[in-house]
Amino acid sequence: MFCSSTTARPGCRSARSAGVPWRRGPSTRTGSLNAWILPFLGQVPLDKITSAHVRQWHAHIGGETGVNAVRQAYAVLRAILNTAVADEALYRNPCRIKGAGQSHSPERPLLDLEELAALEAAMTEDMRLLVTLAFWAHLRLGEVLALQRGDVLLDKRQLRVQRQVVEVDGQGSRLTEPKAGSRRTISLPTPAVDALREHLRRMPPGLPAAPLFTRPDGSELRGHHLHHAWERARAAAQLPGVHFHDLRHAGLTLSAQAGATLAEVMRRAGHSSAAAAMRYQHAADERDTEIADRLSALAAHHAGVEACSSS
Repeated sequence: MFCSSTTARPGCRSARSAGVPWRRGPSTRTGSLNAWILPFLGQVPLDKITSAHVRQWHAHIGGETGVNAVRQAYAVLRAILNTAVADEALYRNPCRIKGAGQSHSPERPLLDLEELAALEAAMTEDMRLLVTLAFWAHLRLGEVLALQRGDVLLDKRQLRVQRQVVEVDGQGSRLTEPKAGSRRTISLPTPAVDALREHLRRMPPGLPAAPLFTRPDGSELRGHHLHHAWERARAAAQLPGVHFHDLRHAGLTLSAQAGATLAEVMRRAGHSSAAAAMRYQHAADERDTEIADRLSALAAHHAGVEACSSS
């Protein structure tokens, strides 16, 4: 049966000791276990937990806590019982509520070039390029914060993604390897190249390993600094519901509209596994430059339309 470590008895199987390969952080796992699983199912013998038990439990905690907490608790219980099945302590997992442990995120807004320009204009000068690269180079927040001067290849119109910044509780920020398969070199369209050139022109001389982005006083630029600036910028641009990650999503969508294949979009995004990327990387290199050229043409067309309308 499940039980807490304080009430364990011989023959009692603790949910904590089930050997689950947790993907959630310890605080989420332990909180779900102690708050929503052990108080209701902790004393039920393992082989007596049925699908009916799970449905009743799920309905009960649904009336006691929020949607996210219910989803997390269900996912933790399902993971525990999957381990019990693997250990042959159960014949099959009684967690069979379709979609109960899955996140259902609403569709994110799709930014257009006018909205991008408004967000760029509303950002402080030292952070404006972060917005530009998140859109045109499709970078994640941790990837753009981890950029170094040596990652910029202006003569080739390219940007290398070699690392990411992660925030560690109690330890601050750390440079780590990017997500699996996310190391990549991205060909840049003209707006990103021009913005990078201007950003580097304003910067004092530095080594290739120097960070591309710092605070005005030269100290480390961290995620919370960007978030504060982003909140002000999106309010000024009258786009209060837009997240920083939406820039990446919109840029990738525009790449697809420019004619990129699924494999090419995945490569620019760093979504594929390393093995999959190697299979098409050579063939995609030339096409990647072509995609950047098409993005440049779209941007130039947009700028021309704006100029005509203002004259």
